[in-house]
Amino acid sequence: MKHLIAVASLAVACVAGQASAERLVVGVENIEYLPHYNWDGTNYTGFGADLLSAFAADEGFEIEFKALPITRLMQAVVTGDVDMKYPDNAYWSAELKDGQGMVYSEVVAEAVDGVMVLPDQVGRPVEDVDRLGTVLGFTPYSWLDRINAGDVDLAENANFIGMVRQALVGRIDGAYANQDVVRRVLRELGKDEDALVFDEKLPHSVSNYHLSTSSRPDVVAAFDTWLAANGDTVSALREKHAF
Repeated sequence: MKHLIAVASLAVACVAGQASAERLVVGVENIEYLPHYNWDGTNYTGFGADLLSAFAADEGFEIEFKALPITRLMQAVVTGDVDMKYPDNAYWSAELKDGQGMVYSEVVAEAVDGVMVLPDQVGRPVEDVDRLGTVLGFTPYSWLDRINAGDVDLAENANFIGMVRQALVGRIDGAYANQDVVRRVLRELGKDEDALVFDEKLPHSVSNYHLSTSSRPDVVAAFDTWLAANGDTVSALREKHAF
């Protein structure tokens, strides 16, 4: 899946009088990351998909979701091979983006990434975490110092289900991921969503999701205006996707 390049097109209504809507290519991650977003090989769904589709419908754009592996996706937005990327953050691949004129929207969603552990393991000192689970393509930034020092080994998984299963049986000391995603995976596995819990005392990070571009700042500006004017729509979509 990592090497898959896939495209899904979603045509939305054109504004009255237009012969055709302007087409925008939005680069997205070719992974399952619900409730925030998901690429299933054919379709892009989740909160991000619904939000961007609503914006496009209101503003008269035709939006195409182009799914790429995470590392290739970052290159694509920098070079302009996609008009914009979602989600993005100025801190992600900052060196690659330096001097590339990247523009970011206002905050779309907040994400808390941290260590999900078995309930009886909450409160352990950071020194007791020897093996940390992650998913390929994701970097546990708040643990990089300990990883680089050799104090923590990474157990990289191809997907979130594999990582969560490792955490449930104790093969890793904790699963580093977005809390919303882990809880959704637990429900999917038929587990109580508190079977793994967030240990707030361990290193974690709070980051924001933005829409980004290196080539279409005008669209990002229009998106910001739309976000400010459509708070009820955004709230309803958060409720729909349960985060």
